[in-house]
Amino acid sequence: MTHTATDSDVIVVGGGPSGLTVASELALAGIRVTVLERRVRPVESRAGTILPRVLELLDARGLADRFIERARSIRENPLIPVHIWAGMQPVHWHHLNSRFGFRLIMPQNVTEELLLDHVREQGVTVRHGVHVDTVAQDADGVRVTATAGGADGEQVELTARYVVGADGGRSTVRQQAGIGFEGHDGTFTGIVADLRTESLGGSAWRVMTDNEHGWVTSFPFGPDGERLIRCNIVHAERRHAPQSEPVTEEEVRRCLRDILEREVAFDGLQWASRFSDALRLATAFRRGRILLVGESARIHYPASGVGMNFCIQDAFNLGWKLAAVINGHADESLLDTYEEERRPVTEELLRSVQAQCAVQFDFTPEGVAFKRMFQEHLLPLPDVNSRLAHELNGLTFPYPSPPGSHPLTGHRAPDLELLTRDGIRRVHELLRDQCFLLIDCRGDGAYDALDTGGLPLRTVSGAAVMTRPELRGVRSLLIRPDAYVTWADEEPPLPARADDEIKRWIGVTR
Repeated sequence: MTHTATDSDVIVVGGGPSGLTVASELALAGIRVTVLERRVRPVESRAGTILPRVLELLDARGLADRFIERARSIRENPLIPVHIWAGMQPVHWHHLNSRFGFRLIMPQNVTEELLLDHVREQGVTVRHGVHVDTVAQDADGVRVTATAGGADGEQVELTARYVVGADGGRSTVRQQAGIGFEGHDGTFTGIVADLRTESLGGSAWRVMTDNEHGWVTSFPFGPDGERLIRCNIVHAERRHAPQSEPVTEEEVRRCLRDILEREVAFDGLQWASRFSDALRLATAFRRGRILLVGESARIHYPASGVGMNFCIQDAFNLGWKLAAVINGHADESLLDTYEEERRPVTEELLRSVQAQCAVQFDFTPEGVAFKRMFQEHLLPLPDVNSRLAHELNGLTFPYPSPPGSHPLTGHRAPDLELLTRDGIRRVHELLRDQCFLLIDCRGDGAYDALDTGGLPLRTVSGAAVMTRPELRGVRSLLIRPDAYVTWADEEPPLPARADDEIKRWIGVTR
C-alpha cells in the first residue's frame, strides 16, 4: 500500500549533522520540514571535534552554550586551544580572534543527539527507518518515494517544493538528480578505534607519534568513568588493507606496538572502523529543486578531523537562503549563490586534504625528516600558524563580492559588542532570529526609520565597545543571517544606499 503526504515545503534526506542543521535553519524561518533518515540507531562516534567557526555559528543561534555544557558532562575540560595539521601540532586557535579560542571535544553521536533534540523542539518531523528509493522533480515541486520499516515495509510518497540531499557519500538524492561524483577511490586505509582501558596511565594516552612504521594519535574520548580512548592510526604496512576488512583487536595492538615501540595495554575495542583517502566532489551542488549538502557533495580523507565542520557550514549557508526563497523574500536565483560560495571553499578543503596526506603519510626517512623540520621550524611561525588555523576553519578567503566592495565584505562577521540604547548587545545574539542585521556603527540612529517591509531585517544603532583595526572608519555594516559581512561602508549612513544593498539579497518582491 502506498501512502502520499504533501505537507512539507522541504524534504531533507539524511539526519546527520548537515541535514539536521538545514532542517533547523528552515524551521527557524517557519518552513515546514520533514527529515527522512534510514538509520534507526545512533551513528558511532566517528567525528569528534567542533571547531571555532562552527561554534560561532551555533552561538549565532543560541546553541553554543548547550553544546559546551554537554561536552563538559562527558569530560571535565573539553576545550582544546590547539589542533593539528598533517598530523603535526600545535596550530593555535587564538589567531582567529574568536570568542571561541578552542575546539570542542564532542563525539558525533552526541552532536547529532543535540541537533535532533533541537529540531524536534522546533516542530520538525523526523522519520527514522525510511529508505529513499526515488526522487523526481518538475516545475512545481519534487516527489520522493520511500520505504519505511525495512524492505517489506510501507511504501510512502511525499511531495515538497524542494529536496535537500544530506544522505552521505553514497547519496541516493545525488544519483537520482543525475549529478556526477568525480574523483578517485581510496589508495590507502587507516584505522579509527575506541579502546577501553582500566588505567589512563597519566599522559600516556595523549600521544602523537610518527616514524617509519606509521602515525598514531590518541586521547581520552569518553567520560572519565568509562575510560574510553580514541586512536587514529595509519600503519605503514596495514594501510594496504582493504576498507571492507574488519578491524581486529590484535591488529590494533600490533599497529600501536610497531609505531609506539612498546606494548600498549587496553581491555578491548569499543568500536573500530577503517577509513580511506577516497576523494570525490559533486559536479553540481544544485540541480533545479534538488540541493546537496555535506558528504552528499564531497568525500575525502578525514584530515585533521575537520570534515563534519565544513558540512555544517554548508548547511548554515544554504538554510537561510532556501527559507528566504520559500517565504517570498528572495528570488530563486539566490540559491545559485550557495554553490558559488561553498564550492570554492570545498575545493580548497580538498586541496588541503591532498597536501596533508602527501606530507603526513610519507614514512620514508626523507619524509619523516621533512615533518620534523616543518613542525620544529616552520609551524611555529605566526604567519604559517595563522594561515593553517584559518584553513582548518574554511576561512582562507572571503565569499565573492562585487568589484569595489569594502575589504570586510564576504568575510565572517566579527562578534562585536555594541553599546545600544538597550545596553550592550553582541552581534551573534542579535542574529539569533535569523535576520539580516543592519548596523549604524556610530550609534546615531541613522537607520531607525528604514521601512523593513516585513523582511527578515533588523536595524541596530550602536557603537562598538572595542573597535577592531579592520573596522576603523566603518560607519555602516550589513551582516547576513549566517554571520558573514555582505556590505560595509565608510561613508555617512544613507538609508537609500543601505536599501540597495539589502535588495541584492532579499526584498526583490517589494
